[in-house]
Amino acid sequence: MAKIKLPKKYKGRMKDVGKAHDLGSAEDVFEHFLGRGLKKYGAPEDLDRAAQMEHVVDDQGYSSVDELVEHLVLRGLTAYEEAADDPAALEARLRGLGYID
Repeated sequence: MAKIKLPKKYKGRMKDVGKAHDLGSAEDVFEHFLGRGLKKYGAPEDLDRAAQMEHVVDDQGYSSVDELVEHLVLRGLTAYEEAADDPAALEARLRGLGYID
């Protein structure tokens, strides 16, 4: 399976999220979203990233890895981009979605 790549159409938004939340580059944010999403869906940690993606696609009923990637990226962007007047509320939201421990 080919390396899973950051969708170009979201690169700018991920770069902005990385900068605003000290998560690093757009690629770092992408890896963060994938890792957290796969963990949330219970992907076996002993598998490589591609096998984890295939496991979640099969287990959760996605039509393809691309669909899963799109979902995880949009879910992550929505979680981090939503404005929150209360930093504690933002932290609670991110914790509830599994983006922070």
